[in-house]
Amino acid sequence: MLSTMEKPQIKAIIFDKDGTLFNYGEVWGSIISSALSRRLPWPKKMDEKTRAHVLREFEIVIGVDATGHSYSDGVLFRHDRMVQAALRFIKLSLRYRMNTYKVAKSIIALINRADDGLREKLENMDFPDVRSIFEKCHSAGYVLGIVTNDTNYSTSMFLEKMDASRFTSFIRTGESDCRRKPHSQAIKEFCAEHGLSSEEVAIVGDTLIDMDFARNGKCGRAIAVLTGSGDYDALFKKADAVYPTIRDVMSDPVLFPNG
Repeated sequence: MLSTMEKPQIKAIIFDKDGTLFNYGEVWGSIISSALSRRLPWPKKMDEKTRAHVLREFEIVIGVDATGHSYSDGVLFRHDRMVQAALRFIKLSLRYRMNTYKVAKSIIALINRADDGLREKLENMDFPDVRSIFEKCHSAGYVLGIVTNDTNYSTSMFLEKMDASRFTSFIRTGESDCRRKPHSQAIKEFCAEHGLSSEEVAIVGDTLIDMDFARNGKCGRAIAVLTGSGDYDALFKKADAVYPTIRDVMSDPVLFPNG
């Protein structure tokens, strides 16, 4: 990253979605837990108490539980630890005599599409902070984009609920014809579409993947929030600033020097 004195003015912001625009666990915890419970190949003789215990062990490896608590080393937040997570899933499968192949198939299906029940969950939720920051960023003249590894379906549903689509001029998802984060292709496309240099772009995200995305794309500012992985120590080492929530980003001295 460039030093603060050397950085050109930030003119655009790319936001991650899950864990950045909202608390990951609050939205996804119960949805993922329910999907995991339905998909796992439970042994017929396993009692309910044991099943609940095993479900929680799988939730921890995934990275979020039914109560909405997030685990920073879960595979949802640390894609760089897929091998370690796979080994943990295998150990759990063997320990509880579950079909390893079916467990793997269930986990892959869950990670690729865990949005069953999402629309119903969002009906009872509101995201006023997202609307506020997008309106503030737009009023300040920033070009705004969303880059997420999530699905088109989930992304469009969230942006509609947040009333953020009208402020967003660039969207890339895990289903776009674009390499996934932390590869910098999306940043290059964003800059090309809007006549920007990467140093004029800020990245706002919640995981190390987002910070690596900013670094790989040679962006001018990398901002982390703690509503996803919550891994402050790791994020602090790679981010230019770390904030508790998306609301606190509105006080960032570089993005909003006049408050």
